[in-house]
Amino acid sequence: MLVNITEIERYMDVKLSPRQNHAAGYILEGLQSELESYLRRPVEVGTFTENYRVESSNVGLPTSSFFYDTSLGTDQRVQTYLQPPYTVYVRNSPVVSVASVTVTAPTPGSVPEVLVDGTDYIVRRYGIDVYRTFANDNIEVVYDAGLDGEQIKHFKLMILRAASREMQNMHDDVVGIKDLETRNTAPLTTGFTPEELASVRRWRRVRVA
Repeated sequence: MLVNITEIERYMDVKLSPRQNHAAGYILEGLQSELESYLRRPVEVGTFTENYRVESSNVGLPTSSFFYDTSLGTDQRVQTYLQPPYTVYVRNSPVVSVASVTVTAPTPGSVPEVLVDGTDYIVRRYGIDVYRTFANDNIEVVYDAGLDGEQIKHFKLMILRAASREMQNMHDDVVGIKDLETRNTAPLTTGFTPEELASVRRWRRVRVA
């Protein structure tokens, strides 16, 4: 979590009870999740495991075809195929590191093959380019991704501001219920304001698909 209970206590200059600690934890978790939903990416680096199936249209051209200005030949040699890399757009970004990439052929009994970084695939900020895969192969990617929220101080300040509003709302509601009457207080904003979300729009991920 980018913001912990101690930080919200310091920000609001209050001392929370054990029950209020639990409530504040729910608020902080919810606000970070809300921020990540808006940005469409994690605000902390985490580890993810995802599986993909190569599209059936991912086929190559034999290097001895006429498209490469050479003759086909008639000696029935095994053709070597040349094809562009298959790009895997992972669900979380930016990609920090890739722990492993394994490819399994779609045929029964196939053994997963561990690919080598820099030889069989290349890591990008949005995913990986795989050079050793064919149509309908299964690809498993284990990787770390996410924004370094600790270095983006604006995120922490946003959560602190929104959390203090939520906790003030909670306090007013509880006091009103105990008094069995509505308190004469102005309604407060819950969650992030449109202006706050607009201020972090430059970190928002534009999805490829």
